[in-house]
Amino acid sequence: MKIRLKKRIFLRKWLLLIISIGLFSSCNKYVLYSHVNDQKKAKQVAVSPESTDKKLRPNDKLSISIWGHEDLSVGSVHNIYNVQEETGKWLMIDSKGEVNLPQVGIVKLEGLTLNEAKINLEKVYGKLIVNPIINLRVLNNEVTILGEIQKAGIYIYSADNIRVVDLVAKASGFTDYAKTTNIKIIRGKESFVIDLTNTALNDTKVFPGDVVYIPPTGGKRFDRFTSKLIPLASLITAIALVYSVTNK
Repeated sequence: MKIRLKKRIFLRKWLLLIISIGLFSSCNKYVLYSHVNDQKKAKQVAVSPESTDKKLRPNDKLSISIWGHEDLSVGSVHNIYNVQEETGKWLMIDSKGEVNLPQVGIVKLEGLTLNEAKINLEKVYGKLIVNPIINLRVLNNEVTILGEIQKAGIYIYSADNIRVVDLVAKASGFTDYAKTTNIKIIRGKESFVIDLTNTALNDTKVFPGDVVYIPPTGGKRFDRFTSKLIPLASLITAIALVYSVTNK
């Protein structure tokens, strides 16, 4: 009876040790952005337009369409040279924040929003033509998506903004562990959380420079925990078997 009692005590100690190791190793060390108390720290509010307007910067690729003046346009939406970065024509803002425009010369655009740059260009081209109608686009806007998404990475688009659902589609959808009720959008020094299962939020937009993070559900941590327990449980069984054989 004493031998059996010792065996039970021994096995219990080993079991507690293995469980402790498993719990410690399953801590949330794989999460890139901590979302503890996100609902308290992050904001689920409308962001002011000023904080979403993109500021032009060096290396931005621009297309400039001037209605009725293809000779002055670069990457015009009205001719065969489309506005796609890969196949179209475009100008790049240089390291000084300037572009060299056809028949106009060098113009400083760095730090301006698209609307401010458009107004500035209308004044510049107004010296050559009457009431110029200008369409200005950035072809290499970037947004980053991370976490529980099939194809995490940086995505480039030419629109002024893009919906979260469209970005998720570009990234081939969520993984099985995605916590879609707690998606974090990081915008500069601000961050806010959206629940994508709420249809009212399906039109939520992301803007150039945003980082979208899809956190994992608790199920992922549990699965990692159980996957680690399987070999450990096998080890316990082996130890118990050896112990029982050597102490008969």
